[in-house]
Formats: sequence, structure tokens, C-alpha cells
Amino acid sequence: MLKEQSTKDPLPLGKPRKAFDLAGFIKRYGLFILLLGGFLFAMLTPLIFIIKKPYYEVHALMQVDPTVPTLFSNTEESSIVSYYPRYISTSAQAMTTIDILIKALDSMKPADREALFPKGVPTETCAAILHNMVSVTPGNRDHILTLQISGSKPEGLAEFLNTLMQTYMEETRKASNNSNSDRLKFLYAQKNVITQEMSAIERDLDSLTRDIGTSSFSETFNIAAKNSDNLLRSYNSVLNERLAYETNYRALQQSNNALKKIALDPLVNEIVLNNNALTNTESWTYQQLQQLRSTTDGLTEINPERIYVEGQMKSMKSYAQELREEVRNKAKNITLGKRDIDMQKSVIIAKNNYEAAQAREDTLRVAINENSKEAKRISIGIHRGEYLSANWQNKFDLLNNIEKRITEIEIEKKSPLRLSVLSIARTPKQPLKSNINKITILLLVGSFGLVGGAFATYEFFDDTIRSSKDITHALGHPPVQTIVNLRAPNAEDQEQLSLAPDDFRAHQIGSLAVKFFRERTSSNARALIFTGTDKGVGSSAITFSCAKALSQLVPKVLIIDGDIEAAPINEDDEFQISLPGLCDYLADSMTLEECIVSTPGDNIDMMYAGNITGRSVPRQKIPELFAELKEKYDFICVDSTPLLKSHLAEQFAMHADIVTLISLGDSSKFRDLRKAAALLVLLGVPSIAPILNFGGIRKTLTIAEMFDNPPALISKVVPEKMIDGIRRSPVGIRMIDKLLQFTQKLQQTKD
Repeated sequence: MLKEQSTKDPLPLGKPRKAFDLAGFIKRYGLFILLLGGFLFAMLTPLIFIIKKPYYEVHALMQVDPTVPTLFSNTEESSIVSYYPRYISTSAQAMTTIDILIKALDSMKPADREALFPKGVPTETCAAILHNMVSVTPGNRDHILTLQISGSKPEGLAEFLNTLMQTYMEETRKASNNSNSDRLKFLYAQKNVITQEMSAIERDLDSLTRDIGTSSFSETFNIAAKNSDNLLRSYNSVLNERLAYETNYRALQQSNNALKKIALDPLVNEIVLNNNALTNTESWTYQQLQQLRSTTDGLTEINPERIYVEGQMKSMKSYAQELREEVRNKAKNITLGKRDIDMQKSVIIAKNNYEAAQAREDTLRVAINENSKEAKRISIGIHRGEYLSANWQNKFDLLNNIEKRITEIEIEKKSPLRLSVLSIARTPKQPLKSNINKITILLLVGSFGLVGGAFATYEFFDDTIRSSKDITHALGHPPVQTIVNLRAPNAEDQEQLSLAPDDFRAHQIGSLAVKFFRERTSSNARALIFTGTDKGVGSSAITFSCAKALSQLVPKVLIIDGDIEAAPINEDDEFQISLPGLCDYLADSMTLEECIVSTPGDNIDMMYAGNITGRSVPRQKIPELFAELKEKYDFICVDSTPLLKSHLAEQFAMHADIVTLISLGDSSKFRDLRKAAALLVLLGVPSIAPILNFGGIRKTLTIAEMFDNPPALISKVVPEKMIDGIRRSPVGIRMIDKLLQFTQKLQQTKD
């Protein structure tokens, strides 16, 4: 059982987790999000007028040249055309770093700085604020950097932007000069290192040449590799010869073994038949026997003379038979010996040829191995020589590039900057715009986003089955039937509708009964087990309703109350049922006919739970019960306890043709449904019919019910006065509940 469960997924088409239903989420909570989000936005609207500020914006332009005049040559280092977009983007990012902003603040005049920030504010804090105020944007179709700074007042903005441009150009020039000096120092050090490495490589090449005997590092000069080809050709020839001799040797052994099993009687009989001496002796014996037999004619059996003659005849027959057996044995020994000599001779010759070929093969294999080791050693030396030669050439080329680069850096050390100020910043005269629109959009998005996010988080972690799509996601198949709340009053008839009226107005139950009838017609399915994921899913009502609907399709239907694990009723209890039932039959205290109650004028029989005593009820007769009932009834409808809470339901399911697994909409859990379905699959149930029921006892409270008897968490968080106000409110929360009920009806109708 453990092996079966570990190698097989019971629900391969289902999903282990409930999927997020966007359409269902919008139907259930869309109206709440609109109402609560709009209410929150209306409450936060006064903040717009409190935090609104004027908005000033200052611009400046800097030019970045792709190429600059050079003193030596127009090399790749003096042009950034190939990577200009990355270079200008890097410059834009570097200009707004905290370090550059701090240096620009230190370079400003005290009066201009105090216009931006109050006196005494640390420079690091001011730089962090400016990092969010200043932006540098590269141009898409030009070589321009656009600098922009915004603030709530115009003083100091233009001065800071101009100071920032000058500070960045000075830092760029200083970094360029320092970089050139560092590069020259590094290049000279690299030159010395490369020269020493080239000398070491040359010494290694000389030693390697003496070791492998060649200075041309190519496989063409590997003599051992060439010898390996000749040895391999010889070895292939010897190998083929050895295989041929070995095959001949094995074949002779097999044929000799087979010949030894062949009887030599035909050859022996031929030799005996062709033996002239034996033939003459038997002919003479036959003549003598005929003569002796003629002398006994007329003599009685007790005549001494006849007795003597018959004794002589018997002796002559015995002698002839012994002579034949002697000739046969000699012929057999001669034939067998000749065959053994021929066999041994052919085997010895084949074995000698095979062993000689094997010896030649072993000799060549040893020579090939030794030559292969030498070829590998030389190949490794050639490979190492190729690497050393290529490494030396690479070092030589690198040394030439370093010497060339040193010359270029020393000459180009005083090249001009690529950056230049194209347009300075100027103090604005009037504000550009206000931040009211941004604040409004931020509050609007935040209000609805907060409410929607809260509902979305609840929906994501909610494991409750809401619609038929959840059944499909859990099992990989849609529910066989979705049953809406049929107990609601009809608009045309004020009486409560029965779950299975005679005229089939309850379409869902009638459709379910027709599907069961079809299964009976196609696969002779008779035993129906009605169980649920937990209590209160409406399995008892659906069992009775479906049985009543089936009674209009077939002649005989039986309903069994399978809840025999309930607590027994006290003897002094006013409500007692003394009708016999399932417990009495299983306890072998009554017969099956005595435990079934027939309804006069109706084709539905009942088997109640019986006298529940609280003691354990034997269940050995359950297979016999189902086997006997299937012979008498067209359908057996068993109202069972929840599958996950009763092993009796599991035992019923093992003998059922169809197990109806009922889930209660807006109450049953997704994980419980998958667990129950997986259990049924592992039990080997022939057919599972999932049903989504919206007519059971819901376990979720409406918002109004929640505030009528609030949980402890709501009592702690919400004040008592507010709870009382909600209770007395004629509209508000109760209207939201009505809208929620309307949405749920639409969802049920769609399912």
C-alpha cells in the first residue's frame, strides 16, 4: 500500500492548491471594494488641501562630445562612438551620487545654501534630500544631458545646479589625471611581470624539447602514434584470426557434445547385419534346430529322448544368442572408440589453433599498450608545448600592446574633457505646477489598492469552495451536479418547494437522478453512497431527494441510514425510535426482511440505523448485505457519515458502485475535498460523483450576523458603541449583506 501511494498520484488532473478566481473575486468583492475604497478616499480627501505645495522646476544643459581632439592619434580610446549611450547614461548616474552632491554643497555660497536648507542641517542629510530632487536625463537624439531640479521655492535651485555642473567637471578632470598616472604605474609593473613570464616559458620549452625529442609541437611528429596505427592493423588481423579459431573451437565442442547424445544402435546393427560369420553360424544353427525338431515328432512330452533333444535345441539357441550379443558389443565398442578418437583429434587441433592465435593477440596487446603509453606521453608533451608556444606568443603580443599604450597615455595625458556647459540654470519667476494631481492620484490608488489588497489577500489564503471551478481545480473534473438553495420560496407558489417533487420541478435533483439512471443502464451501477467532506453539507437531504427522484425512474429503491456511529438515545428520552435497522442486521439479531420498512403505496423502502447501543457493531456482513440488496433493488441509496471522520464510510465506499462526494458551497474546504477524493481513489471506488451543494447549513456568517454576536477578536478591536450603532442601523451593513446574497445567487445560477 505504501509503495502504491508513493509511486502514483491519486488525483493527477487536480491542483494541490485552490486557484485564484479573478472573475469570482470581482463578483464577490468588487462592490465592497468600490464602496469601502470610495469611503476611504472620501475620508482622505481633505489631506489634499493640507499637503499641497507649489512646484518650481529649473533646467540646465551639458554637452557630451563623442570625440575630442587628440595630440597623438585618433585611437579607439579617444572616441566613445561605439558605446556612447552607455557612457552618457553612466555620466548621468554618476552626477547624482551622494559624494558629488556633498562636494557641490560644500562649493556653494553660504547664502545660496541656506536658501535651499535651513542652517545647521548636516551636509549628508542635505545630499540625501537632493538625491531625490535632482535628475539628469540623457538625450535620445542628441549629445545633451538635461539637468533638472524641483522644489517648493525658487531660491537656490539654479545656483545649486550650476555649482553641480562645475563640481562634476572638476572631479572628472581630477579623476582622469589620477587614472592616467595609475594606469602608467600599472602598465610598467605589468611589463616587468610579462618579461619574467616569457623567460620562464622559454626555459620550459627547452626542457620539453629535450624530453619528447621534437621542437615541432604537432601530432605529425609523434612517431609513437604512427607506430600505434601499424600495431592496431596487425592486432585487428590477429584478433579476427583468434575469433575465427575460437568460434571453430566452441562449435566443435558443441557439436561433439551433441554427437555424444546420439545413439549408435543403427551403426551397430549394420555391422552385426553385415557379419558373414555370424550369418553362417545362425544359418547352420537354424538347420540343426530343424533337424532336431523333426526327430521329436510323435514323441510324448515326457519321453526321455524328446527331453534330451529339446535340451540340445535350447543350448544351441542360447549359444547363437550369446554369439550375436558378443558381436554386437564388439561392434559397439569399435564404433564408439572410433567416434571418440575423431572427436578428440578435431578438438585438439582446433584448441591448438585457438591458443596459438590467443598468444599472438596477447603479445600484440602488450606491445600496443606500451606504445600507447609512449604516444600519450609524447602527445601530452606536444599539447603542453602548443600551450607554452601560444602562451609565449600571447605574452609577446601583450607586451607590444602595453608598450604602445604607455606611449599613447604619456602623450594623451593632457587631452581636453568631453563635458562642457551648454546652458546654465536660471532662477524661475513663477511656479510650474502644483502637486494636487499627484496627491489625488496617490490617494485614489492607495485607497482602492489598500481595500482591494486586503480582500485579495483574504481570497488568496481562503480555502473555501466557492464555485464549480474550485471543484474542477481540486479534482480535474467539474461537479456532476450543482444544487442551488431549493428551499427558497417560489415566486409563483408560496409553499416551500420539496427537494424532489413529483413533477420534477427541482431540475438539479432530477438531472442528477437521470445521470445515475444512465450509469445503471451502462454499467449496472446500483449502490450509491452519499457522503460529504464534513458535517452539515446536506448529504441526508440530497440522499432522500435523489432516492425520491429515482423512484420515479425505477420500480424499487432502498434508502439506508448509514449513521450507526451516533451516540445512543437514553431510555428515558422522550424521542425514541424502536424501528429495527442496519445495526440489528449487522449484529445478526434480525433478518434482512425484518430490518427493511416498506412504505405502502410507494416504491421506496427504508432501512433505519436501528437500535444504536453505543457498543461496537460487527461489520462482517456488510459485503453480504450489499450483494443481497443489489439482487432485490434497482438502487440502494446510503446516507453515510462524513468520509474524513468515519472509517465506516470508507467501508461503505469499498462496496459502492458510485460514491457521491458532496461539498457545501461557501463552507467546505478545498483541501478536505482533495483529501476525501484521494482517499476514495486509493480505496478503489469505481466511480466518484462530486456534487456542489448551496442548500446546506452554511458555516460562514454574514456581516450583520457577525455584528449581532461578534467574535472575541472584533469585540477587542471595535468599540462597543460602534457595534451597537451597527446593530441599530437600518441600512449600511445589512444592505451590504443583501448585495452579497444577490451576488451569491448570480454565482449559483451561473454554476
